Amino acid sequence: MLKRWFAGLALAVGTAAATCAPSAWAQGTWPSRPIKLVVPFAPGQVTDWLGRMMAEQMAAELGQPGVVENRAGANGTIGAAWAVGQPADGYTLGITSNGTHSAGPSLFKKLGYDPLKSFTHIGGLMSLPWMLMVRPDFPAKTLDEFLAHARANPGKLAVGYGSSSSRLAIHQLRSIGRLDVLEVAYKGLGQTITDLRGGQLQFNFLDMGSAMSQEKGGGLRGIAVTSPKRSPVAPDKPAIAEALPGYEMVSWLGIAAPAGTPDAIAKRVHEVVAKILARPDIRDKIAAYGGEPMRLDGEQIVRTIQAETPVWAENRLTCAATSEADSEAPSARLSAPA
Repeated sequence: MLKRWFAGLALAVGTAAATCAPSAWAQGTWPSRPIKLVVPFAPGQVTDWLGRMMAEQMAAELGQPGVVENRAGANGTIGAAWAVGQPADGYTLGITSNGTHSAGPSLFKKLGYDPLKSFTHIGGLMSLPWMLMVRPDFPAKTLDEFLAHARANPGKLAVGYGSSSSRLAIHQLRSIGRLDVLEVAYKGLGQTITDLRGGQLQFNFLDMGSAMSQEKGGGLRGIAVTSPKRSPVAPDKPAIAEALPGYEMVSWLGIAAPAGTPDAIAKRVHEVVAKILARPDIRDKIAAYGGEPMRLDGEQIVRTIQAETPVWAENRLTCAATSEADSEAPSARLSAPA
């Protein structure tokens, strides 16, 4: 299944180089002002944490402030669509993910952008699994008990999602586990936590960092992880694949710019990002979230997206539009950039 993600890197698929249009780079002055990093999810999520950490570290390397702008909504696709509508001058970068790019075509009728052609993909940042979470008083204590309880109560368990990755984790659970659950869409993962703790939801999926924090605080309890094997940071939690062979959902996060961004600028950003990700302190911070640095270049990210996209479709993750956000291109609902 998704182990084919990185096997897809071996595919001989080329990518067109971005056109070097006249820019500040030609005069050797880039960057001469703050660089905006668009995070397509709400504050408080792992994507926001990573974006802010990278913006801070990149600012130190490049000598210009890094400004994070959160543009949440429609599982990250609103922020992605907004980012590619900005000038391709190197001063707008965006966080990408398997949800916004590989899975988007299967989850939305219209994206408002082309996952490949609308972007100058620069490289990878981080990969990480997720964790299935419930309230401490949930009747099932183990993964097998959870699956049995869900099957015994068709249509009675509500699950919330606030990102494409969490939504994909749910779809795989429904498909492979043959579960009938009620899905509820949220703008971000934070509200799913609130509603799960309040009893409006019966379970959700959280990135490993958020999940471990919630469990440590006693608010929620982890059942199992979405990686194909147990996570080193939570070895007591089984992989869902142990009960449902073939289940796997590992997120990745990358960095990109609008299509047409000069190659020299993209190369410089990649060099800076690679230097940051190679630092032991940064690797430790990422590991604390249950993740790993994803040191791929832009061409490898393109090949990853190309390899993953049909995998999501093959696994029947395409869903009928259930809301305006699903059926309409995000860019079609956006006014001119604020």
